[in-house]
Amino acid sequence: MSNIYNFSPGPSKIPFEVINKAQESVKKFKKTGNSILEISHRSKEFEEILDEINENFEKLISLPKNFKVLLLQGGATFQNALIPFNVDLLKSIGCLVTGSWGYQTSQDYFKSFKNIKVLDIRDKEIQKYIGKENTDFSELDYLHITSNETIEGVQIRNFNNLKHDNLIIDMSSDFCSYKYSFNNLSYVYAGAQKNMGIPGVTICLVNNNFLEQDLVNPSYLDLKKLTNANSIMNTPPTFSIYIVKLITDWMIQMGGIEYFESKSKKQSAYLYNFLDHQSSLIKTNFKGEFRSRSNVVFSFLEDTHNKNFISDAKSIGIIGINGHRSVGGIRVSLYNSIDEQTFLYFMDFFEKFIDSNNL
Repeated sequence: MSNIYNFSPGPSKIPFEVINKAQESVKKFKKTGNSILEISHRSKEFEEILDEINENFEKLISLPKNFKVLLLQGGATFQNALIPFNVDLLKSIGCLVTGSWGYQTSQDYFKSFKNIKVLDIRDKEIQKYIGKENTDFSELDYLHITSNETIEGVQIRNFNNLKHDNLIIDMSSDFCSYKYSFNNLSYVYAGAQKNMGIPGVTICLVNNNFLEQDLVNPSYLDLKKLTNANSIMNTPPTFSIYIVKLITDWMIQMGGIEYFESKSKKQSAYLYNFLDHQSSLIKTNFKGEFRSRSNVVFSFLEDTHNKNFISDAKSIGIIGINGHRSVGGIRVSLYNSIDEQTFLYFMDFFEKFIDSNNL
């Protein structure tokens, strides 16, 4: 088996171009004579990497001047502890829960915030709360949402229409896959290992207005201090950060956010259309405009077919499509790195699986 087709929800597929450049830099980084693994986080070379990442985000997502880029450790889950340290705990915060990760955040917030409102709509019609006539959250100081729930396959892309001016968004699994406005955003964070690189670094976009004054926090839990230190208060995950730089370079070369949003729409629509035509055999986890373009979740009505599907796919190099252990079934992650060849290879397998099993 010469090729692996990785549809994992994370750590996800890395483009070959990025792997090749990273491999070269591991041996020798530019003219330093050192490996990228050896360069100092205080060096001019690493400072240039950070500057280039900032410039790339300005190009990719039109990052406003009042936002700063932070590259932190701890993953997205760590943010559930970091954020409460940086918000006045007397202020009110809401959690709009559409899936498992949003629910976990709400439970962590309960341990910190005194004034918290949780709207759990996992079993309700999301349209009623996030559609054109969505719920008014204006009485809250902050509102947290998870833009894409990887386990359930639910995605909120129209969060700019939410009736709230200070959104905190976990965008771990759909960051940099579509365009949006920063008008009502206060803080955005995303683990890099989905669309933006490898484990070890969390990309955070901080509105200057979100930085509280005169907080008495441990240093690494103080966003203002971290921002002032330009992500290098201590030794950061230098190699993971370098991969973010390579990924953003690659994204710009491919055509920017417009290219990846178009690709995401095309691939997800193709797969969902196929699934909907197999409704007598397959159950999709979600329908309507809030279907995730990043993680397509479904299951065969006969569980034996789920197991055979995963096994047969693995035999021809398709990996990472098993559903989350809490729900089972199938999950196909269509992140930015899933190119046309990889996607069509999977769809060819899917169609042949249906035909060969007389389903």
